[in-house]
Amino acid sequence: MSTALVLGGGLAGLLAAAALGPYVRTVTVVEQDVLPGGPHPRRGLPQGDFSHILFGGGADALDALLPGTVEALLAAGAHRRRLPSGLLMRLGPGWLQGFDSTAYLIACSRHLLDHTVRQQLRGQAAVTIREGTSVLGLVGDAGQVGGALVENPDGSRESLPADLVVDATGRRSQAPRWLRALGFDGPREETVDAGLAYAARLFDAPGGNRDFPVVSILPVPGRRRPGRGATIIPIENDRWIITLSGTRAGEPSRTESEFHTFLRTLDHPVVHDLARTARPIGPIRTCHGTLNRRRSYENGAPAGFAATGDAVAALNPVYGHGMAVAAQCAVAIRTALDTEGLHPQVGAAIQQRITRVLDTPWSMAKEQDRGFPGARSSHPATGGPATRLTRWYTDRLLRAALTDPTAAAAYFDVFSLAAPAARLTAPSVALAALRPRRADPLTVTEAIARFSRVAELVGPGRPPGQA
Repeated sequence: MSTALVLGGGLAGLLAAAALGPYVRTVTVVEQDVLPGGPHPRRGLPQGDFSHILFGGGADALDALLPGTVEALLAAGAHRRRLPSGLLMRLGPGWLQGFDSTAYLIACSRHLLDHTVRQQLRGQAAVTIREGTSVLGLVGDAGQVGGALVENPDGSRESLPADLVVDATGRRSQAPRWLRALGFDGPREETVDAGLAYAARLFDAPGGNRDFPVVSILPVPGRRRPGRGATIIPIENDRWIITLSGTRAGEPSRTESEFHTFLRTLDHPVVHDLARTARPIGPIRTCHGTLNRRRSYENGAPAGFAATGDAVAALNPVYGHGMAVAAQCAVAIRTALDTEGLHPQVGAAIQQRITRVLDTPWSMAKEQDRGFPGARSSHPATGGPATRLTRWYTDRLLRAALTDPTAAAAYFDVFSLAAPAARLTAPSVALAALRPRRADPLTVTEAIARFSRVAELVGPGRPPGQA
């Protein structure tokens, strides 16, 4: 095997190319957009203006693939925040304390992250990016994929041969249709759709972002009403991205007055109060189409083919796992090549490893989203004893995480994709989740007082009825 094609030049595609580069003679990334020369928007990434975070499990994977990338991001203005000590967060049952742990996240704009990865990738001589080039389909047969048919910027069509084709075209991937055109049945799909929609706006951060936390009021499932939440992400150039999220029948809109009304009516209006202190930049943008969808390529695909990132599992963006999953999927590609070597069936080995990457974030996203009213699922939960026990334990663990450092560390290790889900049932964690609560959660006044900058902007708290 000497040539590889990566379909899609977004984050998942660039990292897949970085993983493949040392093992093949050439890697060609096919991207329909003309990529910007700096940290700027591009047409094929409409969600780029919304909040993005890179959890620690993904940041570690990113640095393993392209050493020095996280340092370059921080030098360009990204922010590193420890979890949960760097969060002002209302997590379902209450406000988080400032426990410290090894878990962390990187906060910056999606445009900065993609640009930095492109810059880091330039050092790999094997990788070439063909911009302004659209993928029309795959070439080969039901037994083996042998390349892709593309349309060049001048309108001409060309068949690009490859020993391995990796689909990284994201949520809108047409790979199932392309595979059926070759005579292959295509993957099974599972979907869970809570009907979540976003509204986001960029703001100048008053006084800058030094020591400013990530602020989040999370949507809460199981209340028999739409889940609604909001997040402030501190990014480069002393700016915030404020994002509103609401599930079906509780969606935010792009109008100015409704943007602020939405914030004011959340479980606590701290995001509203902070937004009032900041100067808005540009329009309010909205986004729909955030269903969770998983395609089971691991159950069989032609030789010479693999899929990665959102093309395999598109996750509800509210959980912030998409970029970390893309990075960890790329590490799975590299590990498969390290372990299996290069042979016609390596795509299957890649897919099996990617499946293991996806299991934890997929389970978290689909089970959470099923708890919102009006959620639609292609494979409804059984609601049996095992499901009820899991939900009961998860609720106990979340409540314990508010007051117990062991439970908090385990929860954020897993949620940041730095540890497997089995960490949540370790004896010390189970004990913390199941024993009677030893302390009361923070009041909103105490939670806000942890961050002097927030307290300066909005005051120490709200009356008890708004906590």
